[in-house]
Amino acid sequence: MRQVDLDLFFNRLDYYTVLLIGFALAGLIGYLLLSKAHRKSEVIRLSLGLLVLVAFYEIIAYFLSSQKTVNNWVYNLFSSHVAAVLFFLLLRSFLKRKSHKRMVYILIVLFLLISLVLHLSGFVHYNDSGEYILFLNTVLMLCCCGLYFIELITLDEFLDIDPLKEFSFWASTAILFYFSASFMVFISVKYLYTHHLDIFYMVIEIPRNMTLLCNLLLCMGIYSPLIKDRFKLEIIHV
Repeated sequence: MRQVDLDLFFNRLDYYTVLLIGFALAGLIGYLLLSKAHRKSEVIRLSLGLLVLVAFYEIIAYFLSSQKTVNNWVYNLFSSHVAAVLFFLLLRSFLKRKSHKRMVYILIVLFLLISLVLHLSGFVHYNDSGEYILFLNTVLMLCCCGLYFIELITLDEFLDIDPLKEFSFWASTAILFYFSASFMVFISVKYLYTHHLDIFYMVIEIPRNMTLLCNLLLCMGIYSPLIKDRFKLEIIHV
């Protein structure tokens, strides 16, 4: 049995993992400080779930990598599937029309069914680089974002608010850029790593920084009711 070397794990930790852990802990603390009414909010619960999940699977991935063990399955399972479903549900919570909400459920089922077929057929392996699944959830995620922005410009209740103070606007925009930018990077990493290593180290920071930005926004969403109640300041409306 291979001996676990924790020193390698701690030496490998960088600002990215530490910040993700910090956001998750801050989110948990903020959630505990909220009133019972705010804790029941679907948006806040999903935001907290995403913060904890991302920190959890990144720790596992970094640990496996530090022990010279393949960690692709971690990202394929947690990032491309579990986190993607939570993002779908978060976008669904922003929607007002029942038909659009049902459409998101349909897209989730479609995504999981196609993914299951691809894995069971052997076309996609659980430990590969995950381009096909990433392409699938990116396309469907952009469709969900499109539903939100359609409502944003067509529904009267959205026309009466300031989008710049609306959590749903910033979250949907961040999700849109995160998935579109991350997909373009991940489908090119093999080529860049083989032929242009200097460019590889630059572009690989794009999805990492987008993840940090998304998690920062989710953390702000959790704290926003607390800031509004105690300091009478509304940074974003959740």
